[in-house]
Parts: sequence; C-alpha cells; structure tokens
Amino acid sequence: MRLLFLIVICLAVTTSAGAADFGSSIKGADLPEKKQTTLGLYLSSADAVAALEADPRILFLDVRDPIEVNFVGHPEPIDAIVPFMLFKLVFDKKKGSYKGVPNPDFVKNVDTVVAREGLGKNHPVFVICRSGGRSATAANTLANAGYNNVWSLVEGFEGDKDKSGMRTVKGWRNTGLPWKYELTPKQVWLPSN
Repeated sequence: MRLLFLIVICLAVTTSAGAADFGSSIKGADLPEKKQTTLGLYLSSADAVAALEADPRILFLDVRDPIEVNFVGHPEPIDAIVPFMLFKLVFDKKKGSYKGVPNPDFVKNVDTVVAREGLGKNHPVFVICRSGGRSATAANTLANAGYNNVWSLVEGFEGDKDKSGMRTVKGWRNTGLPWKYELTPKQVWLPSN
C-alpha cells in the first residue's frame, strides 16, 4: 500500500511539473522558425477553444499592443492584454511600418496577472498575437523567466497573409471564433508608472 501511495505521488508531481497535453493539431517541425518556441508547445485557434472550454482556468493572454487590440478586436475569452511589444510613433523605413519596441515590464506584467488569478508558473498559459511570431517570442521570454507551460497560438488573431498580402489565412477571427472589440476592465493593460 505504501509503495502504491509513493507511485501515485511521484506521478502527480511529474504530471504537474510538465506541460499539460491539449491534443494539439500543430507539429512544431512544420512551423517556420519564427513561430517555433523553446518549449515546443503550439495550438491552433480551434485547439485553444477546445482546451478553454474544457478548462476555463487556463490563462489566456493577448500579447499585442493595446492599440492593435482596440482597432482590430480580440478573442472574447482573453483574461488580459499584456503587450510584448509596444508601437512607437517612429517610422521604420525598412519594414514600412511603425517601430515596435519591447515592453520592458512584460514578465513583470504577466507575473501580476498570474498572481491576480491565483496561479503559478506551472499553470497553462496561452499567448496570442497577430499572426504567431510575437507570441512565440513572448512564450520564449516567459520560458526564460521560469514559466514551463506556455502555449503559442501559431495562427494568431488575424492569421497569415494570402497571395494578395491580406491576412485572411486561418487565425482566430478568420475561422469564425468568438471575438469582439469591447474590453472589460479586467482585460485592460495599463503601463506601469
């Protein structure tokens, strides 16, 4: 009986320390390098919805700039916006767009949301951005900060570009999943003073 108890305890510790299995349909080896993460945990938008329906306590973060979220919308079930990059009113000639700079408080901001929700660094965290690149980098940053169960939604909110350059390929919004423009006070990110 004592041996059985020790085996059960060992299994429980091993399972809680590792990443949850959400039945992902994404194979990391098939992803472009910019969408790959050190943890190797990936979800499609549909995978994420199924997981969130099964366990609403999964922490779901939108890591886009709040202005992007304001004008483009967000997945309804996000718990919070925690921007990984912030866009500045500086034009980047090379990219033909405004320049993004890292949010210096990103990990601290995530830590605050995790504490607010009563969670820990082993708890599942889903991250989404526009198209899967920033969410991968955000997942790597969180992994370096000790989070070990961070899943990148590789399709992002808007999806990938089609042949005409429009973001119509997959993505949360393009696949008809629930989204909206309005935010709740709990979802809103405000910069640290």
